[in-house]
Amino acid sequence: MFSPYLRVDLGYSTTIDDDVRFLDPSEYDTLDMDRDSGERYQIGVGAKLNDFIRADITVSYRDKMTEVGTYLDADGIPNKAINEIDDGAFQTSNWSTILNIYVDPFRAAGLDTGAFSPYLQGGIGWARNKTEDMKFTNAGTLFGDTHNDFAWQIGAGVLYSITDHLKLDLSYRYLDMGEARASNSYTAGGPTFNVGDIDFDLKAHEVLLGLQYQY
Repeated sequence: MFSPYLRVDLGYSTTIDDDVRFLDPSEYDTLDMDRDSGERYQIGVGAKLNDFIRADITVSYRDKMTEVGTYLDADGIPNKAINEIDDGAFQTSNWSTILNIYVDPFRAAGLDTGAFSPYLQGGIGWARNKTEDMKFTNAGTLFGDTHNDFAWQIGAGVLYSITDHLKLDLSYRYLDMGEARASNSYTAGGPTFNVGDIDFDLKAHEVLLGLQYQY
């Protein structure tokens, strides 16, 4: 019954937006992060353990997950001339490595669903979130950073057997990639000084379509 497999997936990912408050340098300002949608690429290796349980390790990547949309001073006024920012401010990309478990509840209950195998899934792993610099058009630069964090996901899907070896996989997942962070270093071309912590949650709803080859 043990059957190893390889998988490749292409997904559509929509980020859940989050705001950032940070000290700049004597008042708390707010960054309104724009959510974005884009492609998620994934590969993996796993094994069917029995009729209703399988497990795999996947590595996935997505860029341009989010960026700063609006800069608000503590007075609530957005996008003042001094705070005008270039495109791509704090644009964030993500690598996620997840250990997943899949359970087919129908087959676990002894029901035959033919070529289809609906499943529930869950996984835990590691995320590497890279944030680009935020450049002010009329001022300086707040530097980005790379942050490693705990990641987890839950979801559901259906596996369809095209042949005994080739499977089509359609799934939805909610993916939590932990925090994305920028450094707290700012420069206007002279000395570098610190501002408050700049971090925001990185989460997404994703739909993936993939192929599996079972040996």
